[in-house]
Amino acid sequence: MRRILVTGGFGQLGQAIYARAGDSSNRYIIATQAELDIRDYASIEKWIINDEIDTIINCAAYTDVEGAEEHPDAAYAINSDALHTLTSVCQAHNVKLIHISTDYVFGGDNQRATPYSEDDATAPINTYGRSKAAGEEAVIQLCDGVVIRTSWLYAPWGKNFVLTMLRLAAQRSEICVVDDQRGTPTSALGLADMLVTLIDSGEVDTMAGIYHYTDDGDCTWCDFARAIMSLAGSDCHITPCSSRERGMKAERPTYSVLDKSRIRAIRGVNIIHWRERLKDVMNIIDRSL
Repeated sequence: MRRILVTGGFGQLGQAIYARAGDSSNRYIIATQAELDIRDYASIEKWIINDEIDTIINCAAYTDVEGAEEHPDAAYAINSDALHTLTSVCQAHNVKLIHISTDYVFGGDNQRATPYSEDDATAPINTYGRSKAAGEEAVIQLCDGVVIRTSWLYAPWGKNFVLTMLRLAAQRSEICVVDDQRGTPTSALGLADMLVTLIDSGEVDTMAGIYHYTDDGDCTWCDFARAIMSLAGSDCHITPCSSRERGMKAERPTYSVLDKSRIRAIRGVNIIHWRERLKDVMNIIDRSL
């Protein structure tokens, strides 16, 4: 039986792994950020030894893209500096590390229409992306771990675009949503399914380096918002606007669709279109109301 430690367990992906791992023959141990500080070598080592951990899924991250522009030190402390600590412990104890990263390590521009592969050079254009790219380097260079890049993550819980849109729709008749950024919404439940599959099947043992995983298809944030309203049966009107009009502090890539050919080739990995995944999440939200 494998023993898997999930860091950042209170986040939306950590909760999704907990929800999806119930039928696994392996043991998934969820550690919240309050319980485990991935910047603390001794703390990580204690968890590994006490719980006989052989695999870590690192979901802990500084994910506030706007906040990272104002507090770059905080973003780098969690997304980069802590990864040097985590990789060092994993290497010392022969623990397999799976690290979750982001499409924002790419710059993207409105001239691009080809999904990014794992071999494409990173060129982040905001502090969050730069801090995550630095963390990726630590994982690849220091412990030969696995980096899973994903994008536009959401779940039936936590803080995410879907829940924000539903909350705003209950308060307003119209919402302005940017239509000059194209990527792929990704259900945390789908990502959790994939991670549990890789571990439980043993496929993760032969994996190293960078892999891309998102749901299938792509859209703009405006398209995504309209799909949410349609499924929610809301008459709130979604108005397209530009990123410039929104006055965001952090620049976002206008195109950050990821090519998933590498991970599609792995046995058992099932990638479903984002619209179908959104239906599943919306059904869970509806049942919880």
